[in-house]
Amino acid sequence: MTTSPNFAEHRIHQTAGRTATLDNAETNGDGYDKLVDVKERITERRRQPPPSTPDGYLHELPALILLDRLPTPMLATGLDGVLIYANPAFATMLGHPGTTTLTEQPLPALLAGYSATPPRDCVTALRAAAAGTVVIDWLHAEGFPVSTVVSNALLVRATDPILLISITDITELIWTSQSHNGSYCPIMSGTPTRWR
Repeated sequence: MTTSPNFAEHRIHQTAGRTATLDNAETNGDGYDKLVDVKERITERRRQPPPSTPDGYLHELPALILLDRLPTPMLATGLDGVLIYANPAFATMLGHPGTTTLTEQPLPALLAGYSATPPRDCVTALRAAAAGTVVIDWLHAEGFPVSTVVSNALLVRATDPILLISITDITELIWTSQSHNGSYCPIMSGTPTRWR
């Protein structure tokens, strides 16, 4: 197979400074650099022997795969108030077909009744609402509020650039409690206050 001089020169510039492999020679410069890096890491991990203990298996699990598989709604937002991660359980809770429609959304677009609130203030409010003391209403895709409580921040260092929290939907619990006309509901005794 012959290659035109221009194509060969183009390939040299695309792979300059990178370790030449068959995979990145085919994809670098086409916008797939990240895909190549991920593919190389997966291939590297597959070449290693499988963990011999359950503890070793847990240490090898990639965090995002684990978060995606959790049945509990999870989200991560940058400190600027823009959603950077939502797991499928969060998307389902808000009636979205997938997580791609949620990522890169500012928090005010997802919080019911807070479209005028600055995104950074929403991050502060989510931190303050931790441990189930305040009810946070999210906007469902069909327009109704979904009442929730949020966990403490799962990343606890002051230098962490994101807020990662789990969310518990209490909408049905609130409806049930209200339908019993104020009768005792063990989970809702000490009812959380609403945010704002």
